[in-house]
Amino acid sequence: MKFKYHSFLENRSVNDAEKIFKQRLIDAKYIYKKYSKYFVTRACPYCESSQYKKVDEFHNMYDICKCRKCNSSFVNPVPPIEAISDYYENCKCNRQLSQVIKKRYNSNDFINDDRVQLVCAQIDKVVNLKKTKISILEVGCNNGAFLSKLQLVLDQKYKGCSFEIDGVDIDSDAIKNPVNHELNLMHGLAEDISDTKTNKYDLIIHFELIEHLIDPISFVNSIYKMLQSEGTMIFTTPNILGLDNQALGYNNTRYLAHALFPPMHLNAFSTQNIVHFLATNGFMIDEIETPGMLDIDILNLCADEIDNSIFQSIANLNQEMRALIQEFLVEMKVSSHMQCVAIKP
Repeated sequence: MKFKYHSFLENRSVNDAEKIFKQRLIDAKYIYKKYSKYFVTRACPYCESSQYKKVDEFHNMYDICKCRKCNSSFVNPVPPIEAISDYYENCKCNRQLSQVIKKRYNSNDFINDDRVQLVCAQIDKVVNLKKTKISILEVGCNNGAFLSKLQLVLDQKYKGCSFEIDGVDIDSDAIKNPVNHELNLMHGLAEDISDTKTNKYDLIIHFELIEHLIDPISFVNSIYKMLQSEGTMIFTTPNILGLDNQALGYNNTRYLAHALFPPMHLNAFSTQNIVHFLATNGFMIDEIETPGMLDIDILNLCADEIDNSIFQSIANLNQEMRALIQEFLVEMKVSSHMQCVAIKP
């Protein structure tokens, strides 16, 4: 049986990826130089233990630590919220990424298409409960590209239902320049709006967001607060135990950001620590998958930077074998892209 080989070019061009990577390092240096004296030390963002040790540095700047209790990796100390806001609102790498997202908007890109299918699978469950008014919030909505595509699909697929769709993002520039001006987009954090949105939403989604946060525990508590009883949280995040994150570290050239990449990615979640994290914060775990299809192509594109001989050999296999191994990664839940569905009891 032959398997489809997914090219990284389905995500963005190599030229775009190289520009964004180089600019991310420039912007990381800018934030570090401007704010490092204001960095704050935190407890483990997964289990709240104060017992951890420094194990490495990100490009000779940010400290990478490992928790002695749960063995999870994270950036510590972290930039204060003022630095994070400066990064997302003013740094050029985020403008570049926003343009890449806009390029995808009018195309049948598999990333947003798969996300739409994921959300619709959960909406089907709500509709089966005879509910016809459904409220959805995307946290970290950027310019609303996903929500706009989702709205079109929902209007066509669920004729008997009405949807209230909101989005919130810290990036004011993205909010001011949406792909669709009819979207209800808000500037801010989930924590900022949770008091006025208590028990409001049937479904809250966030994609590639939780790894960015200084305090992910406070974040999921705000999500819990905004969800109705039996409401669903759907999210994606890098899996640090995935092949591409293991083969190419955070100090290598990265066409897609590593699970740890400050001041952007501050927390490295995995298929192991996410279980404990969700359960201890009140959620029931419905599913955890790693459906990402780009690990092997990223290895192939960056083969010269791989030191490990096993990973090097995989990167240099013919395309048919690389496609087979990529499918194996997904089946074994060891791709570097993780997808989770959790329920508020």
